[in-house]
Amino acid sequence: MDWLLAARFQANCMARPVDEAGPGGVADVVRRTGGLQAQSWRGAAYAVRARSTATTFADVSHAQETDRSVIRGWFMRGTLQLVATEDAGPLLGLLGPKLIKDTERRYGELGLTEAIRAKAADVLESYLLDNGPSSRARLADVLVTAGLIAEPKGQAVYALIRHTGLLGRLCYGPGHDKSETWVAVREWLGKPLELEGDVDDLARRYLTAYGPASARDFATWSGLPVPTARNGLRAAATTSFEVDGEELAAVDDLPGCRDVRLLGEFDPYLLGYLDRRHALAEEHRKHIYPGGGMLRPAVVEGGRVIGSWNHKGSYELFVPQEPAGLAEELDDLRRFAG
Repeated sequence: MDWLLAARFQANCMARPVDEAGPGGVADVVRRTGGLQAQSWRGAAYAVRARSTATTFADVSHAQETDRSVIRGWFMRGTLQLVATEDAGPLLGLLGPKLIKDTERRYGELGLTEAIRAKAADVLESYLLDNGPSSRARLADVLVTAGLIAEPKGQAVYALIRHTGLLGRLCYGPGHDKSETWVAVREWLGKPLELEGDVDDLARRYLTAYGPASARDFATWSGLPVPTARNGLRAAATTSFEVDGEELAAVDDLPGCRDVRLLGEFDPYLLGYLDRRHALAEEHRKHIYPGGGMLRPAVVEGGRVIGSWNHKGSYELFVPQEPAGLAEELDDLRRFAG
């Protein structure tokens, strides 16, 4: 199994193939990986570091807020992602309708009918076009004033913001965490998104960044139905392997990366597959997946999780001997943070 993990590690850019500094390096990483999990902004930034040699934390913000070569919004699985700007429209065109359909029950629980959601999208986009980057609190007041929700607090506000994002009409703007804002896509990018996606192209991009992998892996990563994912992989794959009786598709036969990497919280490498037991032994699972949807920073060697770490610089290893390259990774964390 070591060869499979090492091959996947290399496919996911853990040999750090990107040596460009600045927003160009950030965008290159994002394109090569097909997108980075970004429900934690810090997690997305450290995912860039693990795959590049010259970018900094400030470069990631610059790429999204100033260069705008990457965009933060709801894409694969309906979760927050950082994707290349040119990929945003195709991804939403392919994934958006299913993600909205999958959220129908929750919309019903919140009393958000189709008519309310459609009106809210118009109201939010119009306000953002007129007023620029706006906070959640400001958008909540706008929705209350429009008579679409009863009060400015509660989950309905975020649900309507996210729904408008899945339609390709708003995305995240300047600021992160408590200072985050949203913007109208048409103003932010200078044009609307073209919502046309191709499953075969997405399958090729997925295999390039995560292969060898199965149709169920692709479905888990993307949010597509398994039959659709299977057809996409069949069209995109150029080779395949059998592991434990399961066929894994690939576009490359990679020698593998066996380096040590310190991966941040919610790193996409650990979210790209249905079955993660090969990369993370069950006895160590709670150290990385403590519950509540959290995914902690991990020490990974050759694709296998061998420990955990935190942003204060301390770490805990699950193996008896410290691996070569760990000290260099710790030094690089400090370089990246600036």
